[in-house]
Amino acid sequence: MQPYDQNLIKDTPRDALKELAEGLLYTHTRINANTTKILEAASFLYALIEMLNEKGVITIEELDDRKKQVAQRLVQKFVESGMGLMYQDPEHDKYTFEHEADVDCLSRLPVCKAVCCKLPFALSRQDVEEGIIRWEFGRPYLIAHGADGYCVHLDRDTYRCTVREQRTVPCRGFDCRDNEKWKVWVDYERKIIDPELLKRIDRENNKIYLSCVSNNLK
Repeated sequence: MQPYDQNLIKDTPRDALKELAEGLLYTHTRINANTTKILEAASFLYALIEMLNEKGVITIEELDDRKKQVAQRLVQKFVESGMGLMYQDPEHDKYTFEHEADVDCLSRLPVCKAVCCKLPFALSRQDVEEGIIRWEFGRPYLIAHGADGYCVHLDRDTYRCTVREQRTVPCRGFDCRDNEKWKVWVDYERKIIDPELLKRIDRENNKIYLSCVSNNLK
């Protein structure tokens, strides 16, 4: 827990503190109301399941199997809606990560123009808590991209990372030589880039990042 800073409170305008307090009160009220509704719904559901099981209409084993199937569908819809939190899974300590890609990026930048810095991925809890790597407010905790589709931490003139020491695990581990999902090179040795790659990335980013905008406008 961060130490309590009285000077920070003193320096904050009273109107801002009042608005913050009102916002937190509303949030907590809604959370409490939603929790109550969830408990009521859960009680009703469990009572119904017990009655159906006692009457021999369904078995608990059948219910568990169907529950897993439905859960998978709901999770997929939840992810596609852009309303859920996104974290790296599994997570690794980026400062002790042992599988960094061994790619001569500098010699390839004139050709690839740091196309890997357009790829979408989720931050880790370590990234978020560290507070250096920026993420999309409309889609927590997806790496933040600019209007041009590039990571906000990329220097557009040099195509170099401005937060290299704190870069994420996906940035450290991405190997453009043989990545199965994102095939960067048609010929790695001759530095011939896949002409369809940018189109694929743009399509993927449009689905993901435009949902951030649409959700914020709702």
